[in-house]
Amino acid sequence: MHQSGLDRSGRSAAVAVLLDGPSSSGKSTLCRALQLRLTELAQGDPERAFARVAFDDVGLLIAESLYPTAFLRAQAVNGNDVGVPAAEDDWAAFDYVDDSAEEGMHGGSPRVRLVLKPHARRLLHGVHLSWAAHLSLGSNLVIDHFLQEEQWVHEALAAVRGSGASLFSVGVSCSLAELERRESSRADGGVEGRPLGLARRSDELCRANGLVYDVTVDTGEQPTAESVDTIVAALQAASYIV
Repeated sequence: MHQSGLDRSGRSAAVAVLLDGPSSSGKSTLCRALQLRLTELAQGDPERAFARVAFDDVGLLIAESLYPTAFLRAQAVNGNDVGVPAAEDDWAAFDYVDDSAEEGMHGGSPRVRLVLKPHARRLLHGVHLSWAAHLSLGSNLVIDHFLQEEQWVHEALAAVRGSGASLFSVGVSCSLAELERRESSRADGGVEGRPLGLARRSDELCRANGLVYDVTVDTGEQPTAESVDTIVAALQAASYIV
């Protein structure tokens, strides 16, 4: 465990491994694999174990009746099975807006941006604070995030740093062609469906958030196991894990 920071009890400060990248970049798969590898390395020591949390946890807190119709369509879910917000999505907790006319490194259309309305935005703030609470209690975290907005960056980093934890950031990326291939394959009726154009726009936004990563991985060029190897080696080189 990294020894540069100690909490008030004299224990090593918790470690937050933050993975950031656009929609469909493979963060969730990578985070699950990374948590398993870190669990193996912990060898049963609870002080070295890592829990996994995610931006998508916000969605688990939102009532299904507050899902926007665009989200339901992307998952091929019948609106009679999952409640559709009344008044043409006026009640929806989040939405997808067409950003095709906005400037960006990719350009093109469709380019769709996720927008959190006040209810969902408040929940995200609470999720960030919950991560800080876990870290302040000494729990190490693997964080699966989607930092498309500058405000989200500042809020998430402030929560982690305010907990006294050590922060190690990982940039997750792959080519636009691979992002869009994965995105199109996700509309299979499962909970992972996303509107087409979200990957393209979120790649533009995540790359512009100003976050400097401790290490980066390309999930289009590296198999998951190799990406995990890269992250673990960087964590060990920085003495965050043994």
